[in-house]
Amino acid sequence: MTKLFGQAFIKALEERTKSTQSRVIHAMDIADTLPPGAPDSARRNLVERACHHAAAVEPHVVALKLNYPLVLATGLEIAHHIKMVAPNLPLIADFKVADIDNTNAWIARHTYAAGIDAIIVQGFIGDDAIQAVLDEARNYGDRGVILVVDMSHPGSLQFIHPQTPKLAKLAVKLKVTGVISPGTRPPHVRDIRTWVGPDTLVLAPGVGAQGGKPGSAIAAGADYEIIGRSIYQAEDPAQIAREFAKQTFQAGEKRDSGPSQREVFIHNVALLLDDVGAIKFGSFTLASGKKSPYYIDLRIVPSFPDAFSRLIDLFVEWLAEHPKVSFDRIAGVPTAGISFATALSQRLNKPMLYVRSQPKKYGRQQRVEGILKKGDEVLVVDDLITDGGSKLAAAQSVRDAGAKVSDVLVVVDREQGGADQLAKEKLTLHSLAPITQIVRALFAEKRLSQEETNGILAYIAEDQ
Repeated sequence: MTKLFGQAFIKALEERTKSTQSRVIHAMDIADTLPPGAPDSARRNLVERACHHAAAVEPHVVALKLNYPLVLATGLEIAHHIKMVAPNLPLIADFKVADIDNTNAWIARHTYAAGIDAIIVQGFIGDDAIQAVLDEARNYGDRGVILVVDMSHPGSLQFIHPQTPKLAKLAVKLKVTGVISPGTRPPHVRDIRTWVGPDTLVLAPGVGAQGGKPGSAIAAGADYEIIGRSIYQAEDPAQIAREFAKQTFQAGEKRDSGPSQREVFIHNVALLLDDVGAIKFGSFTLASGKKSPYYIDLRIVPSFPDAFSRLIDLFVEWLAEHPKVSFDRIAGVPTAGISFATALSQRLNKPMLYVRSQPKKYGRQQRVEGILKKGDEVLVVDDLITDGGSKLAAAQSVRDAGAKVSDVLVVVDREQGGADQLAKEKLTLHSLAPITQIVRALFAEKRLSQEETNGILAYIAEDQ
C-alpha cells in the first residue's frame, strides 16, 4: 500500500504529541488588530506579537495553524520569524486552496518555499486541482496536504456536509495527509474516521469559541483538535493552552485504552440484532418508496426467546445507568412496541399500558388501554424511530388522559430527524443504539465490508 503524503509531517506531529502531552493544534488567527493600510510599524508589532505568542504556547501545542488574514498582514515571511523562536513547531497554512491546478501549484510552491509544513486545500475542487498541490508537496520534501471534507460552521450543513462521504472517499483515493472534520459535531467526526480509515489524520476545528467541547472530537476519532480564539484571546494564553493540552491528551489516552462502557453496550446491541437477522443489508424499498441500503425488523426479535430476554436485559441495564429517566408506568406503541413494553414492565414490576393508533368505536372509546392515573409519569417505549410521528401521537394521547410524558425509549434510532421532532413537543428521545453506531460496530466485527459501511453511512448522512 502506498504511503500517505506528508510522512515527515505526520511523524513530527506524533513526536510532539508525546513530548507536549497534547493534541492541540493552535489556530493563531491574530491579525484582527491590524487593519488594511496600517503603517509598517504596526505590521512589525504584529510580527513580534505573533512570535511572542508562538513561543508562549509552544510547550503545549502540537502545531500552529496560520490563516490568510495573518499571512496577508505580515507576508509569508511570518513563517520564518516563528521558526526562529519555535524551530520545532510545525506550521500549517490554512489557505483552503480552491482554484485551478496551475494556480494551486503556484500557491503551494510559495507556501512550502516559505518553510510551512502543510497546507489546507478544499476538497470540492476535484482530483486534478488537488493533485497539483500534492505534486508540489512531493517536490518540497513530502510536505503535508490536508483536505477539507467538512467544516464546523452552521452554513457547512447547506452544501459541504451532504458531499462529505464523496470528499472523504476522494481523500483516501489521493492519499492526502489528513482531512478537516467539524469539532462542533462529534458524530460527524466518527463517520469521517470510518470513511477515511485509521491512517489518514483527522483534524477537528470548532473547539472552544465555536462551541465544540475540548476532547469530544478526539474521543470521536479525531487525531487533533484545532483551537484558536479560546487560547489567543485569553489573559494567559499559555495557561489556557496547557489546560486544553491536558484535556485533549487525556481524551486520546482514554479512547486508545479501549472501548468505553457505552461502546461495549452498543456493540452488544448490534451483535444481538445482527445474530437474529433483525437488521438486513442490501437494497430495500421502504414504505415511503425510497431505497435504503438497510432494513430493520425488530418484530422478529420476540421469536428468539433467548435474544429477546437479553434485549430486555439491555433495556434494564440502560435504565439503571440513566436514573434521571423516572416513570410510574410504561406505555407501548403498537404494534412492535407492545411486546417490548410488556416484557420490560414485567421485568421492572411497573404497570403497563398501550396506546391505540385509533380509538375504539365501541365501549369506552379510548385510545389509551390500561389503568392510568392523572399525574402519572409515563415512559413511552417502541422498537425504533424514524420521523417520530407514532411516538408523538402516543405521547399526546397519554397527556390528553392527564398523565405526564417526558421521555421516549426505543431500541434503534434511525437518525432521520425523530429526536428533533420529539424535542419540539418537549420529549427527549433515548435509544439503546443509533443506527450509525450499530453499523460501525458491525464493521469493527468484520460483519460489514468497508464498501458496505461507507455506503450505509453516506445514505444516513444524506437522509439526515
